[in-house]
Amino acid sequence: MFSLKSETPVIRRWVYTVMALVLLVHATSVLVLGDHFLLGSYEKRDNDDVKYVYAAQVLLQDHTLVYNSGDLPTNFIMPTIPVMLSGFIAILDRDAGVMAFRLLQCLMQSFSIYLLFILARSVFNSRVGLAAIILAACYIPDLFASGAILTESTFKVLLLLLLCSTIFAIRRKTAAAYVWVGIMLGLACYVKPQSALFPICLLILWLVHRYSWKDIVKYTAIVGVCSMALLSPWWIRNYVQFHEFIPFTKSTGNPMLLGALVKRGMPPKGFFEQYPEYKDNKLFGPNDTAQKIAAQRIIAYSFKHTPIAYTYWFTAGKTYYLFSAPFYSRPVPGLPRPAINVLHWLYVLAGFVGLVLLLALKRMKQMLPVLLPFLYYWFIHLPFITFGRYGYPLVSLLIIFAAAGIVLIAERRKRMSNGSRLPGALNQP
Repeated sequence: MFSLKSETPVIRRWVYTVMALVLLVHATSVLVLGDHFLLGSYEKRDNDDVKYVYAAQVLLQDHTLVYNSGDLPTNFIMPTIPVMLSGFIAILDRDAGVMAFRLLQCLMQSFSIYLLFILARSVFNSRVGLAAIILAACYIPDLFASGAILTESTFKVLLLLLLCSTIFAIRRKTAAAYVWVGIMLGLACYVKPQSALFPICLLILWLVHRYSWKDIVKYTAIVGVCSMALLSPWWIRNYVQFHEFIPFTKSTGNPMLLGALVKRGMPPKGFFEQYPEYKDNKLFGPNDTAQKIAAQRIIAYSFKHTPIAYTYWFTAGKTYYLFSAPFYSRPVPGLPRPAINVLHWLYVLAGFVGLVLLLALKRMKQMLPVLLPFLYYWFIHLPFITFGRYGYPLVSLLIIFAAAGIVLIAERRKRMSNGSRLPGALNQP
C-alpha cells in the first residue's frame, strides 16, 4: 500500500518531483525568512511558539517541562514540541536549533505530499492522488506551517500516517497492522489529545466491513494497549509530579470558555444576575477547573434562554470559524493575507463541493476512511473555540475531496465528449 512500485514511471516521477519542489520551496522560505514566522518575542514569551522554545531550554537545563508555570512543572501542554526542540537545541544553539526544527517541518510537509498521494490513491485512484498532491503543493499557508514553531506540521504528518495505517489495517486484518495503528494513535495524542476518541472511526469502519465481534474486541485491545503503552511515560510523569491521573493536559477550560462565548462576546442577558460571582470581569477564573465550571454554566444558561441562536452558534457558527480563515498568521512577503484568504476559500469550497458530489453519486462507503476522520476532527472541535489553526489539518482531507471532484468532472466530460457513459470513475486501482 505504501509503495509506488505499482505506479507507472510517469506517475512516480510526478510524485517525487512535487515532493522535491515542496521541500525546496519550503526550505528556501524558512532559511530566508527565519524568525519572520515567529508570533511572539523570545524576551517577552508572549505566544505559544516562543513559549515552546523557552520550555525546550528549561527542559535541557533543569529537566523540567514548563509552560506558563515559571520554573515549576506544568500539565498545561503535551511534551512533544518542547522535547523535539530540545533535541536540536542540545546539539546546536537556540537559534540554529529552531532553524533545524523548521527544516524538519519542511521535510514533514514534503513527506505529507507522499502520504497524501498514498491516501487518495487508496481511497480512490492514482489520478485523484496526483490531483491531490498538485493542489496540496499550491496551498500557500503550508509555508507558514513550516516556519511556525507550533504543532501543526507535526500533527498533519501524523494524521496522514494514522489514516494510511488505518486503511492498511482494515484491508490486511492482521495484528501487526493494528499495532501500527495503535502506535500512530498514541503519537497523534502526544501532539493533539483530541485524537483520543479516534477509535470511534475505527469501530464504524469495522462494522461497515463486517468484522466479527471477536475481531473487533481483539483489534480494539491491540490498538488500546499499543497507544496506552506509548502514553504511559506521560501518565507516570504526571502522577509523580501532580499526584493524580492526568491522561493528557489540564488546559481545556480556557478554550472551552472562549468557545462558550458567542464571537468572544459576553454571556446572554441575565447570566450575571444568576451568577453574580462573575461580575466585574471575573468570568475567566484563576485556574482550569474554574474556567470549565464557568463555561458549563454559560452553555447551560445559553441553551436554556437563547436555544435557537445558541444552537446555531454551536453548529454553523463555529464551523464557519473553523474553516473560514487559513492558518497563515505571518504572511510570506509578496503573498499577502487577503489574497491567500481567497485562495483558502477556493480550496474549502472545492473540497465541500467534491464531498457533496461524491455523496450524490453514492460514494460514501468508498470514501469513509477519509470522511469519518474529517467529520470526527470537525465535530470534536465544536465544544471549544474554533479558528483557522484548528481547521488546518482538515484542509488536507478537503483537498482529497476536491481532487476527487475535479477528476470525476474531468472524466465525465471526457466520456461525454466520446459519446459514452461514466462507468467506474474513481474506482480504486
